[in-house]
Amino acid sequence: MLPITVSRYARLGFVAIIAGLLSACGSMGSLDPANLISSGAATQPSGPAHAEAVEIDCPQIEVQDGTAAVRVGGQTNDSVRYQFTIANTARECHVQGSQFSVKVGVAGHLLIGPAGTPGGYSAQLRIVIRRDSDQKPEISKVYKIEANTAGSAEAPFQFVSEQLMLPFTHQQADQDYTILVGFDTGRVGETPKPHRRKHAN
Repeated sequence: MLPITVSRYARLGFVAIIAGLLSACGSMGSLDPANLISSGAATQPSGPAHAEAVEIDCPQIEVQDGTAAVRVGGQTNDSVRYQFTIANTARECHVQGSQFSVKVGVAGHLLIGPAGTPGGYSAQLRIVIRRDSDQKPEISKVYKIEANTAGSAEAPFQFVSEQLMLPFTHQQADQDYTILVGFDTGRVGETPKPHRRKHAN
């Protein structure tokens, strides 16, 4: 569903930086997409027809192998310009008549590499909702993820999708669908800031 190939890091230094950022993400509430979803979650419309909320088991999220990060640059550590990495995901479902809605949240980091320049960058994030019965996509959408380091070496990003609508047949929707998230390579853009690169001492 997500044909993405991410090269291995050539040196351990860059890996160590990424690992440190990801471990820090786990304790940072500001990088929890569940908070973003809850703060802007859709509610059941008011009225007698919606007096009682219908429970639903929301489909699980999977980050496909090789799609959790996308990097731009060469094969060696010194040639890496920047990298986007997924740290956390969340989802929320609501029944709306004969359908149910899914909102997907993704949070992570933009990290500037040794060959990069601080500024604004973007990457393409794909969200696929797959039917488990035939392993085919029911919904497949690509979103532009943006982050700006504002002169530093790293910056967080957070994204929450719009409501994605699916047929509601029974409470166990997690047995019918799986949510896949990951970066698409080859579709990465950038909007670098017009300033000189600052060299670390």
